[in-house]
Formats: sequence, structure tokens, C-alpha cells
Amino acid sequence: MMNKRFLLFCMVMISVMILVSGCWNYAELDRIAIVSGLAVDKNPKGDKFLLTAEIVDIQGSLTEEHVKARRIQAEGDTIFDAVRNMILISAKKLYWSHTKAIIVSQDVAKEGIRPVIDWVCRDIEPRADMGIFVSREKTAWELLEQQSITTDIRAFEMEYMLIANTDLSKSVRIDIIELIDTIAGKGTSSYLPAIGVTLNDGRMTANLSGIAVLKKDKFIEFLSEQDAKFFLFVRNKIRGGLLIISPDEEQPKDRITLEIFKSKTKIQPVYSNGKLLMKININTEVGIAEEDAPINYMIEKNKNKLKKETEEYLNKNIENIIKKVQENFDTDIFGFGRIVMEKMPSLWKNIDDEWDEVFKTLEVDINTEIDIRGSGLISKPIQVGD
Repeated sequence: MMNKRFLLFCMVMISVMILVSGCWNYAELDRIAIVSGLAVDKNPKGDKFLLTAEIVDIQGSLTEEHVKARRIQAEGDTIFDAVRNMILISAKKLYWSHTKAIIVSQDVAKEGIRPVIDWVCRDIEPRADMGIFVSREKTAWELLEQQSITTDIRAFEMEYMLIANTDLSKSVRIDIIELIDTIAGKGTSSYLPAIGVTLNDGRMTANLSGIAVLKKDKFIEFLSEQDAKFFLFVRNKIRGGLLIISPDEEQPKDRITLEIFKSKTKIQPVYSNGKLLMKININTEVGIAEEDAPINYMIEKNKNKLKKETEEYLNKNIENIIKKVQENFDTDIFGFGRIVMEKMPSLWKNIDDEWDEVFKTLEVDINTEIDIRGSGLISKPIQVGD
């Protein structure tokens, strides 16, 4: 009797597994258009959204030489309206699960990127880990028209740029969850990677180009690639990159290139005598990656000099970027306010409503500690003979 029950149970389970093994939202490949990237602009009149979708066109087999990019455009009163209007052109349902990049024009970003984020979060297909960029060019759609270097799919290439930026620290990757958190939260403002065009091999191509500064969800201004690096030091987002130092003022062309291995930033608010101060402590490990000077900087005396020069260089440039944002942008992209809110909640209650004004004159105390670990495969500089 027990064996019969067990056999019946197995038959029922096998039947259920067969019946429910398919995907609930499965779609035939020839009935959908796979979207790799999206550009969000305003139409020439400025009264509607103009969307440009990059479509992955698979011709024949799935090998790379058979995968090409096609683009379609549509207008709409809202983002979703324009998305749906693309069906009139593509004749296929757009499939967004493989979308890697959304580029937003400055015109749209100045009005606010909230509509773009809202649509991404509400729709079931777009993924929250896609890259969102602000275009440095007049429009966003022209970024999808540039020469491709590594693949014909421009949006995929933009994702590769963000991944490779870990070794540069000249821009930043922000996922949608973090973006929503900064837009909705207090004591901090948002920022996004900026993307523009550059000349390469006689043709224009897209390139990662610093950071777009936002106030809540509205675009304010850009930070250059160099400024972006020192901003990332404050935000504790340095994962790599280079520092180029000229230790000898009399020989400014004798430069030392230091590779950043790791960096840690800790920020502590201090309130004394009615004044708020942010103490910023940065510990960074570097190695000598290239040396133009004929001086052995691994000798203790020279190494200490290089260490001091690098610390002063970092202190100066980090202080400059903080002052620049305070004086020109009027938005706390460093998250100082959030740190005060978390570590000094009673103080935050008193300055919450006037934080924008407090931030403009907020004093900082920057202390960097550089640890020079080594000099690669050679311990001495290459000497040129007589």
C-alpha cells in the first residue's frame, strides 16, 4: 500500500514539473526587439520626450560578426508613451531585460531625471543595475551614433567603460537603487557618470568623461575627470587609478607615476564652539609605476620626500574640489549632511532645514597618509650612460 502511494506521489510530482517548467513570460526571439541602450532627449519643440532605442539586430547565427546595432526613434508625452510608440515603428515588442545603458540629455536632466527612473523602476523588464549617463554633447541620441571600438553595440561598450573605470577612478558607476536613495534622502545629493565624444583614429567615438553633478534629481554642472578623482577620494570610492607627482620643484618634468592599490576614507564630524568641522582621514597604498627622474625613491630619505609631496598634493586637490563644489554648485554631493545626521542626530535636527547654507561655509580638515609599497619589478631608476 505504501509503495503504491509513493509511486502515485512521484507521478504527480513529475507531471507538475513538466507542466510548470516553462518561463511564464517566455517570448519567441523573432517576435521581440532586444534593446541594448536608450537615449532620452526632448524633441525640437521641447514639448515631448524623444527616445532613441538601440536594437540588437541578430543576423543568422549568434556569433559576434552577425550581431549589429539598429536604432529607432519615437516621441511621447511621457517616457512610457514614447516607449510604446516605438512599437509602431519596430513592429515588435521591445524587450528591455538586456538594456545596459540609458543616456539622458542635459535638457532632460536639467528638468529632472525622476521620470526616467520612475519608468525603469515600475516596468518589470529593465534591470536596476543598468548604467545611467548624462550626455556632455547637445543631445543624448548622438552618443549611440558614434564609432564603436570593441563592439558594434554602443550601449554594451558603455557598460565596459564603467567596468574598466575601476582602474582609473575618473568617473563613477551609480546603480538605480543608490540613485533613488540619494534623491529621496536628506543631507546628500546625487551624481552620475558623464559621457561625451572624443577623436580616435580620425573618427569620433564615445568616451567616459567625468561626473555630472545633480541637486536632488536635477542636473547642475559637470566635474572634469581630474576633479572626479579627488571627489571619489572624499566619497571613499577609489578602487584604483594613478597619481602623477613632481617631487622636485626645480625639475617639474621629472614626474613620478604612482599606482593606487587601495584607499580608505573616514569622515568624522566635530562640533565645537558653535562651529561644525568635518575631519577627513584618508589612508592610501600606492606603488611606483613609472619614474622619469634619475633618483632612487626607494631609498628611505627620498621615499619620505615622495611620501610628503604626495600627501600635500592630495590634501591640496581634495580641499580645492570641496571648495569648488561649495562655492559653485550649492549641492552636497559629498554626503556630509548625511554623516552629520547619522553621527550627530540631535545637531542635525537643529540644522536640517538650513543645511544648504551650512554646507557652503562648512570647514574641513583633511589628513592623508600615503604608504609607498614598492616599485614594480625594478628597485632603481634606469640610468642613461655618458
